[in-house]
Amino acid sequence: MSPKKSFITGAIVLMAAGLIVRLIGFVYRIYISNLLGSEGMGLFQLISPVYSLIILTLTSGVSIAISRLVAQEIARGNFANSRRITLVALLLVFAAGSVVSIILLINARFIADELLKDSRTYYSILLLIPCIPIIALSSTLKGYFYGIQDVTPTAISQVAEQIVRIGLVIVASGKYLERGLEYACAFATAAMSIGEMASLLVLYLMYKIGIKKYMPKKQKGRLMRKRTIVSELLKISLPISSNKFITSTMAAIEYILIPRRLLAGGMNYQESIELYGRLTGMAMPLISFPSLVTSSLAVTLVPAIAEALSLRNYRTLNSRVSKSIQTTLMLGIISSALFMSYPNEIGDVIFKKENVGELLYMLSFSCTFIYLQQTLAGMLNGLGKQNVSLRNSIIGYIIRIAFIYFLIPVYGIKIYIIALFVSSIIICVLNLSTVVKTTGMMINIRNWILKPGLVGVIMFLISKYILAFFSMFIKHELLIVCFSVAGNIAVGLMLMAMLGLLRKEHISRMIGLK
Repeated sequence: MSPKKSFITGAIVLMAAGLIVRLIGFVYRIYISNLLGSEGMGLFQLISPVYSLIILTLTSGVSIAISRLVAQEIARGNFANSRRITLVALLLVFAAGSVVSIILLINARFIADELLKDSRTYYSILLLIPCIPIIALSSTLKGYFYGIQDVTPTAISQVAEQIVRIGLVIVASGKYLERGLEYACAFATAAMSIGEMASLLVLYLMYKIGIKKYMPKKQKGRLMRKRTIVSELLKISLPISSNKFITSTMAAIEYILIPRRLLAGGMNYQESIELYGRLTGMAMPLISFPSLVTSSLAVTLVPAIAEALSLRNYRTLNSRVSKSIQTTLMLGIISSALFMSYPNEIGDVIFKKENVGELLYMLSFSCTFIYLQQTLAGMLNGLGKQNVSLRNSIIGYIIRIAFIYFLIPVYGIKIYIIALFVSSIIICVLNLSTVVKTTGMMINIRNWILKPGLVGVIMFLISKYILAFFSMFIKHELLIVCFSVAGNIAVGLMLMAMLGLLRKEHISRMIGLK
């Protein structure tokens, strides 16, 4: 398969796998939220900032560095170097992951009692420790597969991870719940670690098979020295990892502050943790579900853009960038229309009696910009503009943290959602301006905004009629919601096609066939 075709094929494979993973993840999310309730989900979500801070800092830079270096070496015909880069990176991240695990073990009690302010998170933190080096190794192998633009192993590993995780939770979580929420949450964390082990095993097996079967032994260039590889990996990964550390730290501050500022506003601890659980453990995952498309694009864009730049193929570069932005905006507007139209229906069906609908409606206005951030971040990484992405992300975090600290005690959780909306718009504008300046790409107002916006308005206006139509023939609440959402999506896609946004030639141009 040619590199041009592999770009879109890789994105499609990741989207398909992402859909499966997200569906399995939703079953998991629904099951565990109904099992633990709002308080339990709030407790479980308290661990999320710690997890994200460690994992994203440790893995994101190396994964991108490997994908970029491997893509460059493959483009030059230096196949042996791609394998050598991967092996050196595996040793590097395993060592780093082991050191981080030891540090976390030593400071687990302090993190639980002093940072998170809830001693019930202690056992969950302990069970994160074996997960760290495993995820670090997995991210390295994923970076290799992204670099050769073969994402099938990554897709399979993600599915395996989710199946193992949800299987363990469904089988045994009830027994641990009887001992208390902290034990149930700890078991959910342990299931996550075992799922990561399954993912790593799949990736390693497919790496070994692929190396023996497909990788030529001869290469055009000179074999890279290990010292040179380490230097190149660090040169690319350290700025990205530093960026992730800063952004993850600010994200951790953001999420840790939310329940504390709710307390300052007059809520008791149980109320604040329940509201925190509904927002971060229920509403936000639902809003993020459609982002499987944009997350897949963001991942595949890094090596695709790096390859186009290496070959000085600016026409292909601009085509991929433009159509990826258009796809993201189309997805975001459709998602916003759906969550605006059926917030209570979707929330009540998935999370019964948790009053998630109001949060979903308020978050729906941010969908488009949240998804666009992911795509633009992938573009900036591929263009080598990581520092610009960092600067803009910091601006967004500062805005949200300021809103959280000063205004949540007065206005409640709604102010955070407003802050998310405002900061997302600002970040998107700043990132897009850099992409346009760097690539020379023209902004297509008509196809990016006006036509998709018109489709979104029509979807919202007819949504109640679609719901009423299916309610006439179907009595089961879940089926009514599913058919209504599917029907509205079908209308949206049909309108997009009628307006020329989904034509075959556009897709062909995006992947470089025209």
